[in-house]
Amino acid sequence: MHVTPFLQPMRYALLPIVGQTGYRRLLSAMYDPALLWAAHAPAEIIRALGVFCRSNDIEAIPRREQVLDSDSKSRIYVVHTEFDGQASWPLVLKCYHGSRQQTAPIEARMSVYFKQCLAPLRTVIPILDVVSLTNAGDRALSVALLPYAGRETLYDRLHQLPPHTTQVETLVQQACETLAYTQVTGRAGHEAHDIHLTQLSPKTAAGYFLNQIRSALITPFARGGTPLEMGDDLLKQFAFFANLLGEDSSAAGLYYRGINPRNVMLVDASQAEIDFEQDSLRSRFIDIVSLLENGMEMAEWDATADYQAYTGQTDFDAWNRERQRALTALDTYNYLSHPQVEQMTRAFIDTTCHLEQQYNLSVPASYDEPRYRLLLETARLFRHLQYVGYCKRNELQTANAVKRISSRYRQHFHALWAKVALDNLLFPPCSQAPELPESEFPSAMALRRTLDQLPLDVSPMS
Repeated sequence: MHVTPFLQPMRYALLPIVGQTGYRRLLSAMYDPALLWAAHAPAEIIRALGVFCRSNDIEAIPRREQVLDSDSKSRIYVVHTEFDGQASWPLVLKCYHGSRQQTAPIEARMSVYFKQCLAPLRTVIPILDVVSLTNAGDRALSVALLPYAGRETLYDRLHQLPPHTTQVETLVQQACETLAYTQVTGRAGHEAHDIHLTQLSPKTAAGYFLNQIRSALITPFARGGTPLEMGDDLLKQFAFFANLLGEDSSAAGLYYRGINPRNVMLVDASQAEIDFEQDSLRSRFIDIVSLLENGMEMAEWDATADYQAYTGQTDFDAWNRERQRALTALDTYNYLSHPQVEQMTRAFIDTTCHLEQQYNLSVPASYDEPRYRLLLETARLFRHLQYVGYCKRNELQTANAVKRISSRYRQHFHALWAKVALDNLLFPPCSQAPELPESEFPSAMALRRTLDQLPLDVSPMS
């Protein structure tokens, strides 16, 4: 059978890396009868494959490969097996390259654990198998095989509905409840030694958050040709907030997923969970920020929504009106309004604390109001700075012009939310103020001015 790159992009991408032997090993795993049954392949397809392979080479199985344009760091393919007279049968393949290869078996173990512990109330799309194809440094490659769950994510569905409506709130609330169960049952499994999660000391955890700012934010801009000249200053200025998140991760951390609405699939009328790549304990505030404040895809951006740090040179009330205008803009570009975000965030934190008691965890968490506000705004600052870098990465790696410009606009969205979060710590808008230590005020002010220097571009793209 003559194959072309158009029909089989995965084959043409992997052959130079894994060779003919490695690629055939991958096909053997894909079409193993046990995996076919586990992936709920139609009986007609299984019979047709058996008949076909008795007289034909496995590479000749008629199939069509499709690159899935996702925001994942992993390249994802959907392989459609297509026999005449049979419905096409799809299988998802997720590639883990280089240093990320080691996360493939971790994600597989996590997906199996959560499929068991969340059933039957929550649906999990499990990893069926992980095939290691090469182990040589930067060319290391493993491929995870997953059932196909369709193309529609929760993020896609949210774009089909008017923002801030009851339908949107209902969908996101369901995802919040699933996240709460996932985080707490993950911690429960760790304490029962059913799974092992990485638990870092406060100092080491703080280093993790600083390294994330470097790798997720600073590195993509350097690779894109616009290095952050103030990158070293940014890391120094962020140190207090990294320590704060590190302390909460160590004292009251729950299973960390790095979830956002793109990692929740819509299958029929139900939500199904994917992406269990993380295997660590982190502050619960990070995941809820990811879920509720991820923003929409953008075809435009209101550049006037941005505003400068308060320096005392202008009237504070006038500056505060600019902050309120920024909040209005964030509402415009997010699927939830700011009051909805605040209400659902508090409900989520209360739910995780309640579930910790229900599951008899060793250190149930509780947060007084100042501590709650301090951790929430810090998690917002951290997560939105990460997303600025992720959107920069997406801008650089996508071939889709529409997605590229949206990624560029979304950098502004997340940068603005990071600024608002930091301003809420520096100049609390309500009477119950976060406990930002007075000694940290100068460094936090310097960080706020640094954020105004991020080299974000809104010029038209060719």
